[in-house]
Amino acid sequence: MAFLRFMYLAQALAFVSSLSTPGDKSASLPNLFDRFRVMCPASTGCITKYDSKIDLSSQSEKAFWAAVYRSNNNQPSVFVKDEFLQSMRLAVDSAVSTSASSNTESNNEDLIETPMSLQKPVAIACLRPSEDYEGNWVLDTMRCDLKKENTDASCDGGSEHTEAVSAAIDALLLQYLVSNDDITNVRFERVIRTKGTLVSGILLEERGFVPIESLSRDMATHVSSLDTSLEKYADRAINTKSPAARERALSILSHLGRLDREADIKAAQEIESTNGDSTDDDYDPWASFNSIM
Repeated sequence: MAFLRFMYLAQALAFVSSLSTPGDKSASLPNLFDRFRVMCPASTGCITKYDSKIDLSSQSEKAFWAAVYRSNNNQPSVFVKDEFLQSMRLAVDSAVSTSASSNTESNNEDLIETPMSLQKPVAIACLRPSEDYEGNWVLDTMRCDLKKENTDASCDGGSEHTEAVSAAIDALLLQYLVSNDDITNVRFERVIRTKGTLVSGILLEERGFVPIESLSRDMATHVSSLDTSLEKYADRAINTKSPAARERALSILSHLGRLDREADIKAAQEIESTNGDSTDDDYDPWASFNSIM
């Protein structure tokens, strides 16, 4: 297995090295044509600017967010269209607090470049400790304002919607892997749980998350897998269309390759044993409803 991980890394790095020649200056500017840029971890001001109704008061201090913005590489017409659609949303949403958006603008100006400082994020996502399973994490709140129906073959994933959500997922996974100073203490196998939709489920599986086949207390549909993620991110490092996405894939692949696979799998088994996953087969999600009836 160690040999396979080495081959994944070698294959991906060889491809990236082949993209540039000694006299090629363009290779030093990998982000020129990226549609989106990610802030992770994102401040609470960035998240409330996306949606002021998101309650951040009760979340764990260990939780962190990713906020995806349009980069400066987009045409001016794209920013005008986004601003128009945002104005339409504000016009029909009476619950939006104008004071919240004005307070967060000054906090973000020193964090992101113009005109990003004038924008709200187009997508967000959160990675937080699980409330149901000790030692596990939950990837949720994967939201995006861009329309799923607007497909574009040049985008990573086939549309701006999937590219933005993908950027948020990758940024959170990378932040999780680098958040611990000692990479050997990081656990990945069956640690990150999430509820996938028809759209996000595909994106998760493209990143090595595997479906959960049994009912669980948190109703998760997918869980992280070290071996599958190594394979999927090696493939993304070679075939993805976005330079920034390729860079994130290589970084994630590098950190996953440094994990102790045997210790990670053993820890996953111990966590599942401690959490009592075997009892989830008898879990009835309608129990509280039946008691009321």
